Amino acid sequence: MPQHEVFPAVCVSIGVSDSSGSGGTQADLKTFTALSCYGVSIVTGVAAHSLGRLHSLHPLPEAVVRSQLEAAGEDLPITAVKVGFCPTVAIMRVVARWLRERPALALVVDPVARDSRGIPLLSPEQVACLKEELLPRATLATPNRHEAALLTGMEEVLARSDMEHAAKEMLRRYGCPTLVTGGGLQGNSLDVLGGLDGLRHFSFPTVQRAKIHGTGATFSAAIAAGLSKGDSLREAILAAKLYVSAAISAAPSLDNGRSALWHAVTVREQVVSTQSDEWPAVHEHQRSTK
Repeated sequence: MPQHEVFPAVCVSIGVSDSSGSGGTQADLKTFTALSCYGVSIVTGVAAHSLGRLHSLHPLPEAVVRSQLEAAGEDLPITAVKVGFCPTVAIMRVVARWLRERPALALVVDPVARDSRGIPLLSPEQVACLKEELLPRATLATPNRHEAALLTGMEEVLARSDMEHAAKEMLRRYGCPTLVTGGGLQGNSLDVLGGLDGLRHFSFPTVQRAKIHGTGATFSAAIAAGLSKGDSLREAILAAKLYVSAAISAAPSLDNGRSALWHAVTVREQVVSTQSDEWPAVHEHQRSTK
């Protein structure tokens, strides 16, 4: 059993409990542990979820969420927070108020506003609260292409050029660096980061597997884990892409074709830093926003 001379970096997951174990706070906590962070969970609701679909969702009272936040911040040296699904406007506001009182914390916001098929998950009132209270506080937002379209007023985000425009528009509107995730766009896992220093592209060969629930949640949690340990935004994104790709490659499959991420996979630090031949390279390049 490893011994820690100092307490490891503490990363908080704020989101729903997902009974499948492949998404929500369960997936975040597995990710934090795999990446050598101490994970803390703030549960905003309980989702009855299989690997294939959501059966029901039960929000917690905002007072219960507030109590969890106060308890977690009492003695743990928190350095980063990942905010996922907040099922009510009241819960969003409780979370936003707690974060405003702690401006030094790195914050990754996974909007969870539309799923990978573009189906809405938030009400218009929740979207407005997300825009006004959470995104302006974020160190990084990680919308998928459908969410990026919703949050920027674009009709759709389909091509690389659309992702670039959406990333720049998110930065302009909300002041937060934004990583627009593209999934299997053009045969690659392409993400576009819009920040104050311009645009960066991160691409990785798509791992061909059956539909896997929770990849977006795990990706944003892995970025938060990197930030909690002091990584730069670029370093955290690169390491997270490698970790998620490895977790997809190692995903166990059921007889019905469904797969679950294998969060226990390890990605050695030297692989992350040197891009050895054991892994396909994460291709990255930077462009000016001008």
